[in-house]
Amino acid sequence: MIKIYTDSSYKDGSSTHHYFVMKGNRRIKRRTFIGFDESSMKAEATTIIKALQMVLKKEWKGVTVYTDSLTTVFGVKHDKFNNEDFRYIAHLLKVTNSKIQWKNRRHYRIKLADTECRKMMKTKLRRVV
Repeated sequence: MIKIYTDSSYKDGSSTHHYFVMKGNRRIKRRTFIGFDESSMKAEATTIIKALQMVLKKEWKGVTVYTDSLTTVFGVKHDKFNNEDFRYIAHLLKVTNSKIQWKNRRHYRIKLADTECRKMMKTKLRRVV
């Protein structure tokens, strides 16, 4: 079973994103990138979307995506589609036969994703200054 753990960080109009893919107990892929999202919720959604686009490209099925964004999970699972990101996430979940679940931000794998985001944010802030 394939599991993806996601997280993002947002500060002053810029964001950092990280996700990693686990197959069993082995990490098989990871990605960290910078974005320019306008809120932390948008940043979380962007990370999940990028992870699911990768799932679609690789033609994986039955993936579970874990996030610490309860708002995103609630919005996607309860059809709160006034948000276009939630609508797109729901679509990607459907076509890949995947699911999304909430994990507490203290979960050790969510913490790993958070650590990578924070490292990237520090690097990014040093470049700007």
